[in-house]
Amino acid sequence: MMKRMTLMALALMVAVTFAVGESVKTKRQTVYMFGFAVGMADSVVVITDVQKVEAFALPNGFLADRSLYSLQLNNYLLSKREMNNMTCAIYYEKTRAKAEKRYEKMTKRYRDDHAGVLTFLGEDEFQFQAEVWEEPTSEDVKK
Repeated sequence: MMKRMTLMALALMVAVTFAVGESVKTKRQTVYMFGFAVGMADSVVVITDVQKVEAFALPNGFLADRSLYSLQLNNYLLSKREMNNMTCAIYYEKTRAKAEKRYEKMTKRYRDDHAGVLTFLGEDEFQFQAEVWEEPTSEDVKK
């Protein structure tokens, strides 16, 4: 809960930065991410493999347009698996070792403590695609 509030506060600060017209520089860098989806109605949990993605990172370490990666997973689950009402999130790290450590922690938690169905998606089934991020112009900020 506290982590979610912190993330929301940081997202608000980034939005305010755009609103006042300051430029946020991004750079493409390699990150390692995995997706996580949970269905509250039927207790289904889906976890993807850890994947290498060339993504745009903001100076504060966050991914630019990171919600689009969870949307990729959500769209896949809707279209290919017909899984409705899934809540999707992504987890990412700068190194594979850190990402795999977090991945193991998440899978252990849901394997041991969760009474639902745990499903794994391999890279052969689903793969994140790098998002294209364009820095907002002063005209975009005025709109």
